[in-house]
Amino acid sequence: MKNWIFVFTLLLSACASSPFSGPDPFEHTELILDAEEALGGLIRASGIPKKLLEHTKAIVVFPNLMKAAMIAGARVGKGVVIVRSPKTGKWNPPAFIKSRQASWGIQAGIQKAELVLLVVTNKGLRQLFKTRFDLGKGPQIALGPVGRTMDLNLALNKNDIFAYSRIKGLFAGLSFEGTVIASDKNANYEYYQQAVSNRNLLMGHEGIKVPASGRAFLQRMNKIAGATGRGAN
Repeated sequence: MKNWIFVFTLLLSACASSPFSGPDPFEHTELILDAEEALGGLIRASGIPKKLLEHTKAIVVFPNLMKAAMIAGARVGKGVVIVRSPKTGKWNPPAFIKSRQASWGIQAGIQKAELVLLVVTNKGLRQLFKTRFDLGKGPQIALGPVGRTMDLNLALNKNDIFAYSRIKGLFAGLSFEGTVIASDKNANYEYYQQAVSNRNLLMGHEGIKVPASGRAFLQRMNKIAGATGRGAN
């Protein structure tokens, strides 16, 4: 009997230490890959001007925003954000974020959306360094696409963020009112294997060991939107 108890205890210990019992080690890598795919798809589908990407100071991507509702609804999702280094013009390591938007009223359906936010001013950029902020308050957001023939300089002077999305489901349109974006400390810790804040990641602080998938992601981002330009202040 004692032998069976000993074996059972060993099995429980092995299960507790198994890599499959904790967070999925590939979950955050998959999110990064989904973010890259969503950005590339929206660039092709929406015709985001190259000049706009050159002026972009930060890119926020939510590849799988989900909204479900009957009377009260909520749009939730996880995403990544990268900030361009003002010194090198290249992108600093990705930080993980999460979003939630509550809504009320007679509504029904399930919606999936890909959302990309291109931050072009310092006013918009300052929001990203907060641990939590309301996207519907503060920065001026323009819904894309921005036509290639549009006066981009005029558009940059009027807006802090350009939003692009692809939506599947029963809901029409996209609203940012009541949308709260917060840093995902747990995701950062699990991916980087150390306690690191969004602020340190976005500022590109030294001493942060970026996993291979993150380095590959940044290399591809530098190709997709690698040219640096001067955005509005």
